Amino acid sequence: MLTFVALLSFQERRFWKKLNKISYNFSKTVGQNIEPNKSDSLMASKVEKILSQIRALIKNNQTAAALEKHRQGAELFPKSLELKQAHAQTHFLRGEWTNYLAVSVQADDLMRQLAQEQALDITRLRFLGNGWTGPLGHISLLDTVIKLRELNLFSDEQRILLYDSQYASNSALLKLFLPKILNIKSDVKLIEKFTQKFGSIVDQVPMYRLKNRIVDQWSAIDIANQAWSNEHREPVVKLSDSIEARGMSILKRWGLPADAWFVVIHVREGDHRPHARLQNSDISTYFPMMREIVSRGGWVIRMGSPLMRPLPEMQNVIDYAHAIERVDWMDVFLWAKAKFSIATNSGGSEVPMCFGTPVIRTNYSSFGHCSFFEKSFMVPKLYKLKSEKVSMSLQQVLRTPIPWCESTVHENIEFEIIDNSPQDLVNAAVEMFSRFEKNVWSMTQDQVNAQNIRLSEGAVGGLPISQSFLANHQLFVQA
Repeated sequence: MLTFVALLSFQERRFWKKLNKISYNFSKTVGQNIEPNKSDSLMASKVEKILSQIRALIKNNQTAAALEKHRQGAELFPKSLELKQAHAQTHFLRGEWTNYLAVSVQADDLMRQLAQEQALDITRLRFLGNGWTGPLGHISLLDTVIKLRELNLFSDEQRILLYDSQYASNSALLKLFLPKILNIKSDVKLIEKFTQKFGSIVDQVPMYRLKNRIVDQWSAIDIANQAWSNEHREPVVKLSDSIEARGMSILKRWGLPADAWFVVIHVREGDHRPHARLQNSDISTYFPMMREIVSRGGWVIRMGSPLMRPLPEMQNVIDYAHAIERVDWMDVFLWAKAKFSIATNSGGSEVPMCFGTPVIRTNYSSFGHCSFFEKSFMVPKLYKLKSEKVSMSLQQVLRTPIPWCESTVHENIEFEIIDNSPQDLVNAAVEMFSRFEKNVWSMTQDQVNAQNIRLSEGAVGGLPISQSFLANHQLFVQA
């Protein structure tokens, strides 16, 4: 044992030292060797070849052929977790929600089987790898992990976050979560090797293992947020005093008075993948909404990537996406201090909720799943089959694959995307202001009816549809 430890790199020795402090039983049970053996390496190489073929088919919008390739791969490698998990994601890309859930359950069953065979189940540990700290939306999911643990809803394994802060999309946000969860900082490549070696006890971002079942991430967020709200608990994270002070100084530099309030807006633009463009919208359609906010005495701060189209000069509107002050901790400040957030489907719509900031989720595309959060609602996109003259109702569209994923391409379905109109967006802002003024956040009867339609068609999550949208699009909720 001493001879082997001496061969470990400095990073590996530090990693195992930290892990042993958390659970000496783990390394005692499985050892400290994370290098794959020859048979594992050979299998991984063959599996990767199949996965690369599947990715190529998906890139060419041949998802049915990709499913067939999954079937062939499963026959060759029935114990490959990578293939099983990728199989579930292919169903998700196709908008096949029921199949996505079913294969995800199969993947979890396989994880349990492999964990038992490898004696990993007795360690009572589960690890959260690199996927949890890369994309912005994934970092925000740590909020759900912590809530589920605090609410005693998780399965009884101990969760450990493994992370390399250099590869976090927002290290300032990640830093706020770290004191709330067991964690080990290490090298991204070492973490990847570790999670590949012990994949049967690694939590995947899309699925959560609760005490009596596994659920998809939207259901997990919904369960956690509903229970957290019912118990009137405070947000998991809050701004540090230093970030708040620095953020206020930048607002002053931008010309905001000390008593000014502001709204943040993030409208997703561009993605070269057709399977990820449904979430996009045109920022110019939001200009009347911005003017409505400004007319009420507020400021609007546009967030996002500097690759986005710059905004024209507008009164009391800050194009922070192109500001020299754009930095990760300022992002956190803005999400936390905004009166409310306006956002499309993206990580930028998830983070404000971690701080208790209400959100209007505009141009919401995948409303088959949309998680509850206090004082928040969505304004859905409409869809029209090219063979029809009018857009589909909520019930009709939920019976297609379209609102179950983010794809603009579905085999054998030709459809048009109808984004929220400028008036839809203005109405949503007015609705939010009205709710603030009256301090009324319960669902209207129209919203209850729409939610019942969603649930009857198997949709998950309790985020209500905007009342103003339902009032102005009455055909949307007709059977």
